Amino acid sequence: MSVQAQVARLSSRWIAEFEKQLLRRKHIVLYGNIHDLFLCRGQYQSVNDFLMSMFCDRGFDVIVRYDPIDGFTFVGENRPRQDRGQQEALPADIGDRFRELVRRGVAERNPAVMGTQHADPVPVAGPGNDPLQPPERRPPGPPARQQQHHQRVSAEDAFGDLRLVLRQDLASVAAVVDLGDMLTSDPNRYTGDERNALMLLKKCTLEASVIPAGRPLAGYRNTLVILAGELKRVPAWFYMENPYVSLVHVARPDKDERRQFALQYIRPSGSFGGFLGGNLISLQRPSPNLPSELELVADEFADLTDGMQSIDLDALRTTSHTANIAVRPKEVRRLVDYFKFGLKEDPWERLDSGRVKSAREILSKRVIGQPLAVDAVVSMLTRARVGLSLRGGSGSAKPKGMFFFVGPTGVGKTELAKALTELVFSDEKAFARFDMSEYKEEHAAEKLAGAPPGFVGYDEGGQLTSRVLQQPHSILLFDEIEKAHPRVLDKFLQILEDGRLTDGKGQTAYFNQTAIVFTSNIGASDLADPTEGTVIRPGIMNRVREEGADQFGYEDVARHFRAEVEWHFTTKIGRAELFNRLGDNIVVFDILRPEYVTQIGRKFLGQLEAVSQEKFDLALRFLPSVDEMLVREMSKGENMLLGGRRIGALLESLVERPLNRWLFENVSDYSSLAGRALEVGISAQSLLEVKLV
Repeated sequence: MSVQAQVARLSSRWIAEFEKQLLRRKHIVLYGNIHDLFLCRGQYQSVNDFLMSMFCDRGFDVIVRYDPIDGFTFVGENRPRQDRGQQEALPADIGDRFRELVRRGVAERNPAVMGTQHADPVPVAGPGNDPLQPPERRPPGPPARQQQHHQRVSAEDAFGDLRLVLRQDLASVAAVVDLGDMLTSDPNRYTGDERNALMLLKKCTLEASVIPAGRPLAGYRNTLVILAGELKRVPAWFYMENPYVSLVHVARPDKDERRQFALQYIRPSGSFGGFLGGNLISLQRPSPNLPSELELVADEFADLTDGMQSIDLDALRTTSHTANIAVRPKEVRRLVDYFKFGLKEDPWERLDSGRVKSAREILSKRVIGQPLAVDAVVSMLTRARVGLSLRGGSGSAKPKGMFFFVGPTGVGKTELAKALTELVFSDEKAFARFDMSEYKEEHAAEKLAGAPPGFVGYDEGGQLTSRVLQQPHSILLFDEIEKAHPRVLDKFLQILEDGRLTDGKGQTAYFNQTAIVFTSNIGASDLADPTEGTVIRPGIMNRVREEGADQFGYEDVARHFRAEVEWHFTTKIGRAELFNRLGDNIVVFDILRPEYVTQIGRKFLGQLEAVSQEKFDLALRFLPSVDEMLVREMSKGENMLLGGRRIGALLESLVERPLNRWLFENVSDYSSLAGRALEVGISAQSLLEVKLV
C-alpha cells in the first residue's frame, strides 16, 4: 500500500469506539484529550468539527451544539422537512426547526400553551449579516453550515429544551454539550441550580427516542454527546449505572498516528511548507521491500514524540524553521530534544572521548574498593557517548541510564552518583538527591508529581517533575528507595518505561536526558517483625561481624543482596514488575575490606590537604602513623560495618579537630604559614603530633 493510501485510511483510535457506541444507541461522554486535533480518514480536525461532520454525513435532521458561553449553535444544510403523517412541514432553517420541535414538545406536555413560543425567538439575520458560516474543518464529509446566535442561555433552560427535542420522534436529533466538565464548580458539591441542570441532562439520556421505522436513520437514537476534558469533574451519578450512556476516552496520538503525521507533513505539499529540510527527504523506495527515506524518518519521528499531542507535533514543524534545525534521517532527535529542553546538542554525546576512556580511573579515585560498580557506570557512559542501545538508540524516550545501587552503608553508593555527575556535567547543580524516607505515606506520590487541581500543594508543583523541567540534564539520586511507599514506586515504573511524568498542572517532564540512581540498604541489617520483634530476614552485616569479613567473598555478598532485593519487591511489597524492570541494573556494592581502609583514609586526608593549601598556602604532610592509627581503630568493634563514613568520622575527631585547635593555639599570624609545611602524625595513644617545618 502506498504512503498516501495509508494516510487516507487512518483515523484516531477513539473514533472507531465512538461510532460503535453510536450504533449501539448510546449517548456518549467523550473525555480526555478533547481539545487537540485528530485524524479522521487522513485529515486533521477538532472534536467538534468531527462530530458535526459525522452527524451531517449520517443525515440527522437537527444537529445542535451547546456550551455555557456561546449558547446554541445549529449545524446542517437547510432543506424542507415533511413530517411523515403530518400536514405541517418542519421549517427548513435548522435553528427554526429546533425551536419548532421545542414548541411542539411544550405543547404536547401542556396543550394550553399551544401556539406560544417556549423560548425567546432567535433574531433572523438581515442582509449583509448572514449567520451561515463554513465550518473550520477539512474534509471528509459534505460541507456543513453553522448558525450561531451568540446568545447566552442558562444550562437549565438549555437542557430543558434539549430534553424536549431529544424525546420526540418526528425528527432525528444529535446534540453536543461542550465544556461538560465546567457545569459544576465542584463535582462533589454543587448548587441547587447546578443540580437541576444536571438532572435535566440525565433526563435527556433516559428519555431520548429511538427513530422509528420508515424514517431516515431508523433504529438510531436521538443522540446526546457530552465533551469533558476531565472525567472526574463530571458527577459520577450522571453516567454510572446508566445503561444509556457510554464513556469514550480520547487519548493522545498513538505511534501510528504520529507516524502518519510525519508521512503527511514532513515534506512540503502544495501551499503547506512542511518541516525545514523536508523537501530533501526522498519518497522513493530503494527496492520494493525496503522503506523510503521518508518512511525511516517517520518511524524515528513517531518513536521520539511519544506522549505529545497533535498540536505539539505541528509546533515541532514551526520549531524546525524558527530554530533552523533541519529534519534528516537519524537526526530527528536534535529537533525533538530542542523542543523539549531548549538545547541543540546532547551534553551526553558531547562527552570528550578521552574523558570517557579515563572514566574508570577517575571514578575509582573517588569510590575506592568497588571496581564492579565503577565498571557498570563506565559501561553506561560509553553507551551514552556512542549512542548504541537495545532500548531504542536515538529514538529512545527512556533515561540514559538506570542503576539500583544496593549494599552496606558507607561504601560509596551516593559518592559514585556524585562522581558521575561531575564527570559528565562538571556542574554540581546537575545532581539532585531525593530522600525517600520522606515518601513513606501513600499520598506522598503527589509530592513527586504534584497535587491535582483543587488539592493542597497544587500551586507548588511536583518536587521531581519541577526539578526535571528546570534542569532536564541531571543525575537523579533516590536515596534509600526501600523506605518509599509502594504507590510512590509505581511512579518510577512509568518513568522507566515511558521516560516521562506529567504533573498535576498537565506539564510533562521528560527523563531521556537523565540518569537515575536508586540506592538501598536492603539486606544489610536484620529485618524484624514490627509487632513481635522476631527476625524475618537476617541481614548480612551481623553475620560478617560474627564470622569475619574474610568468610564472605564478593560473590557471597552479591548473591545475598540480590536475593533480598528480589524478595523485597516481589513478596514484601508486591511489585514484581518493578523488580523485573530493574533486571541487570542491580549493582551490588561490596562490604568494606581492610585493604581499602588506608586508601579511603588518604582520600579524606587529601581533601584536608587541598583546603590547607588553598586557605593558608600551607602544605600538610601526613605521616604513616596516621594510616596505622586508622587501621587500628577500624579493626575495633563494629567500625568496619559502618564503612567509609566511620573512616571519615575517625579522621574528623582524631585529626581535623585537634589540628584546628593546634593551629589556633600555636599560630597567631596565619599569613606566616605561607610556603611552609606541617608534618602531622598520631601517637600510640591516638594523640595528634604536629611539627611545623
